[in-house]
Order: sequence, then structure tokens, then C-alpha cells
Amino acid sequence: MDRLIEDRNRGWVRHRMMVRTETAPRAELLFTKYKEWFPNERIVMVHSRTKGRGKIVEEIKRGSYDIIICVDMLKEGFDYPEFKIAAVHDLHKSMSVLLQFIGRFTRTQKDLGDASFIVNYAEESMSTELENLFQEGAGWEMVISEIADARKAEAESLLTFLQGCKPYGGFDSPEIELNPKLVYPALSCVCYECEQVDWSKFKDSFNLDRYAITQPYFNQKENVFYFTTQKREKVKWARTDKMCDQTWNLIVMHYDLTTKLLYIGYSEKRLDVNSLVENLSSNIPNMLNGDCVFRSFDSIKRLSIIHAGIFKPANHLHRYSRLSGADVTTELTRWKEGKRCQKSDFVGVGYRDGFPVSVGASVKGKIWSPARVGDLKEWKAWCLEVGKLITDETIDSNQLLEDSAEKIQLDKYPEGLIILATDWAEELYSRIHKLTISLSSYKSILLSECTLKNILIQDNKADFELNLPEKIINFSIVLGGEQGHSVIGLDDIDIMIDGLKSEPISLKKFFEENPPTLFLMDGCTISGCIQTDYGSTELVQIPKNQIEAFIWDNVDYTIESLYKKGEKREKSVQEYMMKYLVEKGAKIVFNDDNAGESADIVAIFQDNELIKFELVHCKYSKGKSGLRLEDLYEVCGQAIVSLRYKWKPEELLKHLERRNGNGILKGLRFYHGNETDLDGIKKGLKYSNIEFEFAIAQPGVKANNLTKDMEGFLASIYSTVIEMTETKLKCYFNQN
Repeated sequence: MDRLIEDRNRGWVRHRMMVRTETAPRAELLFTKYKEWFPNERIVMVHSRTKGRGKIVEEIKRGSYDIIICVDMLKEGFDYPEFKIAAVHDLHKSMSVLLQFIGRFTRTQKDLGDASFIVNYAEESMSTELENLFQEGAGWEMVISEIADARKAEAESLLTFLQGCKPYGGFDSPEIELNPKLVYPALSCVCYECEQVDWSKFKDSFNLDRYAITQPYFNQKENVFYFTTQKREKVKWARTDKMCDQTWNLIVMHYDLTTKLLYIGYSEKRLDVNSLVENLSSNIPNMLNGDCVFRSFDSIKRLSIIHAGIFKPANHLHRYSRLSGADVTTELTRWKEGKRCQKSDFVGVGYRDGFPVSVGASVKGKIWSPARVGDLKEWKAWCLEVGKLITDETIDSNQLLEDSAEKIQLDKYPEGLIILATDWAEELYSRIHKLTISLSSYKSILLSECTLKNILIQDNKADFELNLPEKIINFSIVLGGEQGHSVIGLDDIDIMIDGLKSEPISLKKFFEENPPTLFLMDGCTISGCIQTDYGSTELVQIPKNQIEAFIWDNVDYTIESLYKKGEKREKSVQEYMMKYLVEKGAKIVFNDDNAGESADIVAIFQDNELIKFELVHCKYSKGKSGLRLEDLYEVCGQAIVSLRYKWKPEELLKHLERRNGNGILKGLRFYHGNETDLDGIKKGLKYSNIEFEFAIAQPGVKANNLTKDMEGFLASIYSTVIEMTETKLKCYFNQN
């Protein structure tokens, strides 16, 4: 980039330039930077929410601008050969989209030179192969797929897997080609018992007058076989054979020689899978279906059935119902009591192996992970895990559903609620770092940088605060009405949420569809009008070695934060803990205090191939320590809200970078370490094992004489942390 700035300002390079980024906040920052770098250039910023963007695009076509900074714009259909420099400041999550974008700049045009591209990948997690490509100029054939977040061994394994995928001999389809390295099947499958499989007979199941079939690919070592079909069907709105709809679909299969199980994933809904298996195996197919498919919910902690399909054979007018919310619990209760209804299909969410998981299963045999896709290697591994579960006869599928969370529709809030924390809807956890909130037409921020707080609950109304970096927005959730709950107080708020749907939606609509989640003291949650009761699971008492008793010398228990309104304070709880973490060997100790925090303190330890994050939440207390249960409520609630960072460590690092570059504590947040150390941690994520630990620091609690209520409360919190993340909770209390 430095070379480009120098050459361009000297007039040596005059090609038009396109700058791409993935978020509006980053685009605004880049717009300012490019104005500084190229003061004499005509520069414009455009994204999908820009007012009058159609006019700007026309001006771009006419050559009115030298540099265009875009986000979520000028992708499909964009083909202006006059642009010869592409600057990519955020790598798209799909590597094929990145290559397609760059490829548009290689279009030839007379009197224009070669295309150039600049990729700012210093803060991106990417594969070793892609780094070598950018650094050494290796051939494009080395870029095989998105493996940006893979560890080194995983990346090498994926390379080996894809290199083993070869064209299947004896089949030739020169007109239609499939790139074998850019296939991402949905994580779904049906499973059959087969004594043998003959891949050469795969095409016998297709009427070639209606289907075109691509060159199939086969990985002999992995026994994975896949191809795509183009289905041709007459359109329904015209009586002619000359006009047909053409639909592409993927079929991917794996045969496990050890278990004699054939797994098939397919995207065509009406595919005759039985016919395909019959041709492949030369036998009548034996699909694994019925109750066994619901064994796929095994080992999911805090299992909540969010959709339930119930079949009612005795009801000829209404034989099938697909239910959600509290209706799920009602029909499951009818099923448990044997009241003439049968299971059809269920979708459940929860936590498995310390990460959020969603699973769908149908008695017809299909099992899927909603909205998830993966590369071929990941699909095969997912299928094998599913196969282990559904063939395990020790798993009682009925018991799994009986033990799932109970959902209750509320028309008023229960009395005596103790709310530990307020967070975003749990359904948003997987994409919270991709959503932005626009404060005006000129400024937007990441939703994950904002916080929610419940300030009052009374009868059927809950009042909330949405804390943004520069303002607080108040709104309320009112129970009742046709939708179960309504949102008031946001009708006149001109704020939009982007990244959730194809177009931005209003803040009011966002909370109507994704109401805040209230975490209660008893382990239950309330979201909108639905209370989810996870049942009386066995509580795990917090181990004694997870409680440390400090003397807290020279600390004023009533002072929590090192800084307040930008002014440094002495004897704070936070600084005492930061000094301790430095002495403990942390490479980075970061002050993330204030609204939008991940924790009060983020400590990062690095030891060979292990990177460990410790997120510490501090809380002030009264002047002396004691046995006050209320001293634990808020700080434990903060720990629960921060758990989501365990699932996205790379987003936590980006969050720390943004925090240090903005706000009242700009440049003051590194208590120990610096940006260079943080950059080293980011690069180390690709090759290291990652561990997390969450902690609370409360000098107001006596460690050696906890009451039974305090022990029970900590056990509840500790159990929740384990269920959701399989990590530990550390407690820093008082010795005196």
C-alpha cells in the first residue's frame, strides 16, 4: 500500500481503483484514510444503505470517480474493465467470492495495463497456502477453498482430502464441469445399511431426458463420491416443451466399510433416494428411520425443542401440525401421555462439546444441522458422528425428548424474578459479530459492541436499556396480544439493523423478532413471552481449587474501575487484578471496561502451541467483606453474557483492537503488552490450541465461609458455564 500511495501521488499509476470491505464502520474509516492518502483523487463511499446509491452507481459507470469504497455493493453483475486496481481490506468468508471479485479486474481492454490487487490480510485468519499465494505470487490453482480458520494440521488434512478427489473413470460429460474443490454440501444426510456399493451404477437412477449429470468425482481413500445434476422441467405457465426450468442440485455420498453404512446428502427435495440406493447396492434399501433418528439429540446440554412436527393419525381434517414456542411443550405433553399423536420431525438447539449446536431429525430418516454447510471433509466427519448416535441402541430417544426444556407462554412475569443478566437472543450468537446498527445515515457500529440491560419488570411489562457508545435508547416488552408480546417505545427511532436479512430492518422489528434473553437465577431464561425451563439438572458444586482467597492489600473495595470518565483512580479492584494477571505470566492484560465490554479484563497467555484467554469480571462492594449473596448477582450475570466469546476467539481479538482505537480510553487499554503482541496472538490462532476461562473478582465475598445460599447460587452459575462452554469458572474472593 505504501508503494501504491507513493506511485499514485507521483502520477505514475492512474488506473481507477475499487476498495472493498465487509462492514460499514470499516468503510467509513477507510474513506477517511484514503482521503488522507490521496488528497487529489475523486473518492466516493457507497454501500447498500447509502441514500441515492443508484445515482452514485451511474456516476461510477460514467467515470466520475477515481476511487470507490464499497461494502455489500458492486458484486454480481459488476464488470467495468476501466477498474484495474482492487484493494481488499476484509477477506470475504467465501474464498470463491473473493476470487470472483478480483477476477473482474483482469478483464482486458485496449490501452489499459495489467490488473493489480492489494489484500490487507494482516488481521485476518487464513491458511498457510493463501499466505504463500499472496506473499510469493504462486499460481491461483493453489487457492482451493476457504480454510481461513483452520489449524495447520487441519488445513493440511483438507488439502490431502481434496487432492484425493479425482474424476470418476468411465464417465465423460465434457459439456458440464464441476470444480471438485468448491463444493460445500449442507450438513444433512439420510443413512442406509448396505452390504456393498457399486459407484458405477449411480447414473442408472436418472432419466437422462430430464437430467444432465456432471462429471462425478471420487475420493477412493475416503470413499466419498459426489456429482451434480441439472434437472429440466417444463414451466407450469406455458404449454410448450421448449421452455424449461433448469435447477442444479448436489448429491454427495460416503460408504463406511467398517459399519456398512451409506450416507447420502442431497439438495433436490423430490429425489428418489431409495431408487439411487437400490441401484448402487443391488438390494432392497434398508433406510435407518423411525425413532432411532432422534438419538442424534444425544449429549446436547440445555436441549430446547424449537420446532416440533406432530402427526395425528386419528384426525382426518388436521393430520399434521408444525409447532413452535409454548405449543411445542403442549404437544410433547400430549405425546408423552399417549393421546393419539405421533412424532414426525423435531429441531432442537443447545450446546454440545462446549459450542452451540442445532439438530433437526425426521422419522422419515433425514437428519440435518439447520443453516450449516461445510467442505467435503467436514460433511463426512459430521455424517460419521451422526451414524454413531443413531445406531447406538443404548440411547433412549424418547427420554431425550422427555428431558428437553419446557416452554411456557407468559401473559405476565412471575413475581420475585431475580435476573442475573440480559443479552441478545440466543439465536443470534452465531452471527452477532456480523450485524451492524446504524445510528444515522453516516455512522454504524457492530451490534456486538452494544449492551442490553433490564431496568424494571412489573406485571406484564419489562423495561430495557440499549446502551450504544454515544447514547442510551429505552424501550419496553409488553406481554400479551396476538404475537404474544409487543415492543413499545421505538416507533419514532430511526435506527436500522443490517446483516440479518437481505435488507436492513428497523430496530422495533428486530426486537419483535429477536427479543432480549433474560437469564434468571434458577437457570431458566425468558425471551419475549416464552419462558424456557431447562429442568432440575444436577448441579455441579464449584471445586475448591477454583476459588482463590486474596488479601486485597491496599485496595478500596468501593472502587471498581481503574478509569472513570477518563480519569485514573488509585486502589481499584480492577488494577489489583490486572497486576495479579501480569505476575501470573499473561502476555497481554487488556482493560476492556465500559459499555460494550467483553469483560472488565481480558488476559491472554501464550505457551508454545497453547493460547489461553481469561475473561475477568470485577465488581465493587461495601467497605468490608461479608457473606452477602447480592454481591454475586451482577458479576456472575456479566460472566454468563461473556460466554459467547469462547466460540469466536478471532472476533474477541478484533473487538480488543477496535476498543483500543476508539472512545474515552483510546490508546489506554493495554495495561500490559501492546498491539504488536496482539498481532502475534492473532497469527498464533491458526496453529495453536485455544482455551478459555471465565472469572469473577469480588473482594466483598469471604471465600472460606460461604453460606449455603451462596454455595447453591455459585453451583448454578458454574453448572451453566460448564453446560454452555465446557470451561471453568474462577472465583477471586477475600481471605479476610
